[in-house]
Amino acid sequence: MPSGEDNGALRNFKLNESTFLASLMPKKEIAADRFVEAHPEYDGRGVIIAIFDSGVDPAAAGLQETSDGKPKILDVIDCTGSGDIDTSTVVKADDCRCIRGTSGATLVLNSSWKNPSGEWHVGCKLVYELFTNTLTSRLKKEREKRWDEKNQEAIAEAVKQLDAYDKKHTKIEDANLKKVREDLQSRVDLLRKQADSYDDKGPVIDAVVWHDGEVWRAALDTQSFDDEPGCGKLADFVPLTNYRIERKYGIFSKLDACTCVLNIYNEGNILSIVTDSSPHGTHVAGITAAFHQKEPLLNGVAPGAQLISCKIGDSRLGSMETGTGLTRALIAAVEHKCDLINMSYGEATLLPDYGCFVDLVNEVVNKHRLIYVSSAGNNGPALSTVGAPGGTTSSIIGVGAYVSPTMAAGTHNLVEAPPEGLEYTWSSRGPTADGDLGVCISAAGGAVAPVPTWTLQRRMLMNGTSMSSPCACGGVALLVSAMKAEGIPVSPYSVRKALENTAIPVGGLPEDKLTSGQGLMQVDKAYEYVQKSCNVPCVWYQVKVNQCGKPTPTSRGIYLREANSCRQKTEVRFHGQ
Repeated sequence: MPSGEDNGALRNFKLNESTFLASLMPKKEIAADRFVEAHPEYDGRGVIIAIFDSGVDPAAAGLQETSDGKPKILDVIDCTGSGDIDTSTVVKADDCRCIRGTSGATLVLNSSWKNPSGEWHVGCKLVYELFTNTLTSRLKKEREKRWDEKNQEAIAEAVKQLDAYDKKHTKIEDANLKKVREDLQSRVDLLRKQADSYDDKGPVIDAVVWHDGEVWRAALDTQSFDDEPGCGKLADFVPLTNYRIERKYGIFSKLDACTCVLNIYNEGNILSIVTDSSPHGTHVAGITAAFHQKEPLLNGVAPGAQLISCKIGDSRLGSMETGTGLTRALIAAVEHKCDLINMSYGEATLLPDYGCFVDLVNEVVNKHRLIYVSSAGNNGPALSTVGAPGGTTSSIIGVGAYVSPTMAAGTHNLVEAPPEGLEYTWSSRGPTADGDLGVCISAAGGAVAPVPTWTLQRRMLMNGTSMSSPCACGGVALLVSAMKAEGIPVSPYSVRKALENTAIPVGGLPEDKLTSGQGLMQVDKAYEYVQKSCNVPCVWYQVKVNQCGKPTPTSRGIYLREANSCRQKTEVRFHGQ
């Protein structure tokens, strides 16, 4: 079991302002705080991390710059295509600098916008297709409230006109006067009935793309989104180019407060509007690398690291990932020369360590030397509940979720916190169906971290292996930062070996490894291990297990789960390569 100093045990623990704030963003559990205090320049500097998730909000608290003043987020990409707009339609402006948008609206261009070719690419999109269900629900309620206020005003005015007419015409015998009276009554009835059939399909936004002679730029017209006259005009939108060029972003309106990034592809024929599909990705990014200059206790694990946001959660599918999105994300991570990938996504799989995506992951790890960290899953405590790909793929570091007494007392506000740290009961367990351990290491599985601006709050508490994975990834970033600074070669194998060989066991029983893996990772101990073993050749090999007489299936271990498997003799062969 870990000592009180190592894992935040309850002995000598007192809940005060500093310990409470520290419990909101756990770093002591994996010794990240001690490591950064001893090596302040090894806080993730020089490390680039790709966040495979629901998208990261570049406007969220703590995600603007690193501890050494560099841009925090280098690129924001929608790998799913859920925000793509077809802007292949090209129009020319008239003498009044007006163009016709694909929605049918007349758009006035800003006179200061440069466009040597005079060609304007146009497209449009229903804005609700870009938003999460939570944000859409909030907007619909706000918009319906505003609409109802105007409708009630219209009803009051119509009733007033009808009453005035009745007072003026006490006896109506003339046919024309009767028609006028019927028209006024119909107006009142219609206004009252239309509230029952109210259906907000959402505003349509027009998009305009052009080349200013140097780069492609885009602007949005959101007038249909804003009730205030003159707001949301195309000419008032500050044009944006691809995020990686200028690292600028915008919002649709004050009502939604939703950050958007614009990326232009295919010679201006596709505009990608990047919004997040849930707060999850921003929360994960905050745990990994948020930097708060005035609130250092709320910093992420590696405040000096830089990030690439790769949105793999498709907004059209409720934030579900797709094979296409994952493939594009892997390509982006390699193109940006990332050092690490964090993927807090996954689900059950029939075939562990198998498939096209696993083959691509193996190539990224083995050929391009990226370190891949992923969540093990939240389906415990039953056996063999680890999810894919984090808990089922050999080349990925799968992370279980650990809770310390400090976290239990501070973050969860338990009256009687456990005296020692332990795995969350819902943290998925191994082994995999083909006999692999499943979980590699564990890290803190909860935090109060930044969330997108559209949530109208700065931070939020979330728990899960989705949180333990970025905690571990941030810890690995500290280690890689130190290795780079000291000229120690970085490889996925040496880093993983250091983590697994220096982790502190969680629990005293052999079967506890199925939940916690090799144990709670310790950044400082892993750093010492790397220093001592840097001159030792790193050997990587695979072990495959076959039952004699059966060429398939090939396993990674021996898993005797059924009772009858222990009552009969079985001969197996091991192959190392």
